[in-house]
Order: sequence, then C-alpha cells, then structure tokens
Amino acid sequence: MTKTIISIIVLAFLVGCSAIPENPRVSFGKKCSTTVENQVAYSYVWLYNKESGLEADKETCKKLEN
Repeated sequence: MTKTIISIIVLAFLVGCSAIPENPRVSFGKKCSTTVENQVAYSYVWLYNKESGLEADKETCKKLEN
C-alpha cells in the first residue's frame, strides 16, 4: 500500500513535465533559464537530457533580483 501511494505522489510531481528526455537526468537546487520571450523561469527540480546538458544555471537567477 505504501509503495502505491508513493508511486502516485511521484507521478503527480511528474505531470508538469511535457516530455521526459531519452537520457534523463535530474538536477536539484534553484536554477533559472530564459524563455523565448526573454522572461526568466526558475525551478528547484530540473529534468534534462544528459547529452545536451542543462540550460538553466544559478547565474541567470541574478536577473530576477534586478
């Protein structure tokens, strides 16, 4: 029963992911990325492709502070 509940909770967190990459990796910690409209998006959990790397970084978060 506990495994079922944990699985449902994990799936609920992954609902917001539009697509899971082929070689998925997870990165934790606040990182920011710029969007097409030059807006800053941030998150504390990032799912990214291992081969292409993570575009978000801590330096971009400084744009939010200004």
